[in-house]
Amino acid sequence: MHHRKVASWIFVTLCIMMLSIFFAIRTSNYVETPTLLLRNWHPNGGFHFNIAIINHAISACEKSNHKLVVLLDSGLYKEDRPHFMADNPYYNKFDWFSYYFEPINQTDKPLPDWKKWVDHNPSMKSITPSELKQPMLGSTLSYKRRIAPKTFTYASIENFYGIENGEDKYVEEFHRIWHQYFRLRPHIQEMVDDFKHEHDFANKYVITFHYRGTDKYNNKHGYEDDAEHPPYEFCSALVKKIIKKSGRPLRDVVTFVATDEQPFIEHMKKENVNAVFTDAIRSSVSTSGLDMDFSRCEQGEINVTQEGKVYNELIKQSVHRGMQDKSNYIKGRDVLVDAILLGSGNVFIKSRGNVSNQASWIGGPQMESVDLVDAFNAYKKKSQSGEDWRTIYDDL
Repeated sequence: MHHRKVASWIFVTLCIMMLSIFFAIRTSNYVETPTLLLRNWHPNGGFHFNIAIINHAISACEKSNHKLVVLLDSGLYKEDRPHFMADNPYYNKFDWFSYYFEPINQTDKPLPDWKKWVDHNPSMKSITPSELKQPMLGSTLSYKRRIAPKTFTYASIENFYGIENGEDKYVEEFHRIWHQYFRLRPHIQEMVDDFKHEHDFANKYVITFHYRGTDKYNNKHGYEDDAEHPPYEFCSALVKKIIKKSGRPLRDVVTFVATDEQPFIEHMKKENVNAVFTDAIRSSVSTSGLDMDFSRCEQGEINVTQEGKVYNELIKQSVHRGMQDKSNYIKGRDVLVDAILLGSGNVFIKSRGNVSNQASWIGGPQMESVDLVDAFNAYKKKSQSGEDWRTIYDDL
């Protein structure tokens, strides 16, 4: 009887040990490879807002020996239309990032498994902006046995873009990260290559120009938003100044224009600067010379003020936050291709915001950049009438 009890005790002990080993193996990936799981941070976050966050996450993970998983399973670019799901070979219902790029998943666990994990862990803990921006994450993230990885959410970085002079600080690092980690799907790469070949980017003096649109409303307190949109006439005069400064004949120059405002395209086509542009979804609204204070306006709020009316009308006309009948996938594809082409020139005239930032990072330190807002502010100090475009050439 005593031997039977001992044998039973040994059997139970072995079973417990085996179960412990089994669960330890199942959770060992959390122990051996600390993981950072990146999801969509903002329900209205633009395409290159999300790309900028991925840039920061990659940089932080590199310096902290963490594995990154990009799982953008919500947001403005998630496409659920049946015809898109059927026709696009890269459709992934767990991650809209995969429509455009090869997935960034540095773990052995596939994205569907990560999605299941997310759905079963609704109370996941977020890291803070300071943790993401620090060069080392290891000192702030705790990864113990059977403790799942922490995730990023929008609430944890609502003040993320309060960084001053961030573009100058990150341009070299994010230039490297773009070319090392972001692998375009073949059909996107083909669109870029075909456009460059068609317009002879390799042999021309290429000026690229981003006239900021997408979410055209202004907000003086926002990182992206500026209180004034330079008039179209100033923009074309600025391009002509750069052409004159280059010393190149017009036949050797091409000006690539990216914007979501079709009237800006129409203006540049008439200005004898050899303007070229992609076939993209654009708004029919012009914000040329717009200078209104929208800092107290709210989206959807019934507001009797002129500012409130203009503010909400602009949002309705926005390509990315409005135009619900248009393909979310194509909206993302358009702004991605535009940013890559903007970063492919000799001189880049940039606006404020994530699209221009990303284009600067793609082009890298070797690409000359001209800040549109700074150039316009300098012009206003010189021009008494405010519309004497000839004064833009005074410093040549």
